[in-house]
Amino acid sequence: MQGFFHAILSIIVAVMIQGGVSGAVDTPPEDAVTEFMTGLTTGDEDVLARYMDNEYVNFIIHVEGDEKTTDRMVAAIFENFEYEESGTAEKGRSAVVKVKIKTNDFSKVMDAYDKASYKYVMDNLYEDEVTDKKKLNAKCLDLYVEQIERAAEKKPTEEKTLYMPMISDGYGGWKLLIDDEQMKAIMGNLAMPE
Repeated sequence: MQGFFHAILSIIVAVMIQGGVSGAVDTPPEDAVTEFMTGLTTGDEDVLARYMDNEYVNFIIHVEGDEKTTDRMVAAIFENFEYEESGTAEKGRSAVVKVKIKTNDFSKVMDAYDKASYKYVMDNLYEDEVTDKKKLNAKCLDLYVEQIERAAEKKPTEEKTLYMPMISDGYGGWKLLIDDEQMKAIMGNLAMPE
């Protein structure tokens, strides 16, 4: 009897190898968008690591600063962010998901940050915080995040429709082809500090 079960198991394994396991675990393209948006809004590095070639995603993952401040930044950017998937087209190994987004307008954050950081440096020109590069970087990040938080206090005004293309990852899932323009729209036209 035990030999019979081994024979059945061998046949199942052979069929899975021959036919590929991916057919059994195919996920719809919409799931890739949901996973990406959830990973982005929560700062999930496991999800975002797949998209590090994108300038904005790379910034979110690698911004230098203490974890509390970077968490504040991500929370403020996505505090009022909403998205809705509203259509999918799929052909072979390619797909496109239509996504409507709503977010805050962060386009003025950089100008506000430039003014706040200039004022801080001028007011503290002879203090240790200004001459110590590490302390100055920490303060500048805090000032940048404060400007993002102020912009997030306003009602969301940015509404856009994005078409998010993707390709099969070969394992039954999808990889989004996110470009910088799409990410700029998702992040409310936020400019990143140099």
